[in-house]
Amino acid sequence: MAKLKLQAEVLDALEGAELQDFSTAQRAVVSTLKSGQNKWLIAADLTPLRIAVAATIIHQLKESYEDVARALILVQNSEIADEYAQHFETLGKHTDLRVWTAYPGPQLLKQKENIYFGADVVIATPKRLNELLNIEGFNSASVKTLVLDASNQLLKVGNVAFTQRISDSIPLKQRVSLSTENKGSTEAYMDRFAFPFSTEEY
Repeated sequence: MAKLKLQAEVLDALEGAELQDFSTAQRAVVSTLKSGQNKWLIAADLTPLRIAVAATIIHQLKESYEDVARALILVQNSEIADEYAQHFETLGKHTDLRVWTAYPGPQLLKQKENIYFGADVVIATPKRLNELLNIEGFNSASVKTLVLDASNQLLKVGNVAFTQRISDSIPLKQRVSLSTENKGSTEAYMDRFAFPFSTEEY
């Protein structure tokens, strides 16, 4: 397979972590995020795709810039948020990117403080991010990329209203949905918030 078109430092970090052998689905994540296009990517296992998301966002953002987040990843629980955070930590040691998680458990005001004083990437559950929006703890104006991880879960009852409100608050920039199945509410969400978009299944 052709060499991944990512920063040399990111490629070195992937190799150092023995994560450099990207599948076709992972390569689709890389090309999608680099293209800036809206896309719905479907794969049986999202775990490898999270590595590709982190690697590509690090490649795209390169270094810290101003105070407000440029990438937002919505996840269904703290475990997946921490999984993403670990990938950013492992693959982004050469950068000064500020990556923060936000989910129920840790004190809301502490999370607000962390993000308020400088964030490049925020990984959050929809409900907690809405709580931050309610207290002006998250500025969505500069978000360039929104990733919905396991979108079929994020768009179920209990999360869908939060996910939609967040999407309404973000400029019309890139939106990428990752899901394990070609059903549920993702298509309706993409029609509303990410039109036009394309779909790829792996």
